[in-house]
Amino acid sequence: MTFIDITGGRPSGGLIAGYSLLTVYSLALAVWAVYLGGKRLHYRSFVSVRVLFPLALLILALENASLASSGRLYDNLISDEAGNNFDHYVFIDFVFVVQTFEVPILLIVIFELTYLVHKRRSVNFCGMYFDEGRRVDNTAVMSCMLRNSIRTLAFVLL
Repeated sequence: MTFIDITGGRPSGGLIAGYSLLTVYSLALAVWAVYLGGKRLHYRSFVSVRVLFPLALLILALENASLASSGRLYDNLISDEAGNNFDHYVFIDFVFVVQTFEVPILLIVIFELTYLVHKRRSVNFCGMYFDEGRRVDNTAVMSCMLRNSIRTLAFVLL
C-alpha cells in the first residue's frame, strides 16, 4: 500500500528504481490480463475476473508510480516555504482514494477465481457441490449467499 511519508526523508535511488520496475511490471501484467480475459472462454462469463483484475493491476501500477515519484514530491514539500502544506497535492489525494478500491477488488477476484477453478474441476467448494461443471440444484441458495456475502464484504471494505 502507498505510504508517502515525508518525515522519513528522500527515498533512495534503489527504492525509486524498484518502484519504477514494479510499475512497468504491473502495467505489463495488466495488458496480459486483458488479453487472457478476452481470449479464454471461461473468463468471459466472469466480469470480475475479466475487468476487475486488470483494474486492480492498473491501480497497483499507479500506486508504484506515485511511490517512485515521491522523491520529487519530497523535494517540492521541503522547498515550499508556505508551511509544507501536503493537502494541496490533488494527485496524492487521487492516489489515496483509488487505493481504497484495491483490496476489495482483489477479494472479489480471488473468490471468483477460486469458485471458477472448483466449478471447472467439479469438486466441492464452501458447501457448494458441482457435477460436471454445474452446480447441483440444492446448492443454488448456498452459492448465491456466499457470492453475495463476498461482494457485500468488499463493498463494506470500501
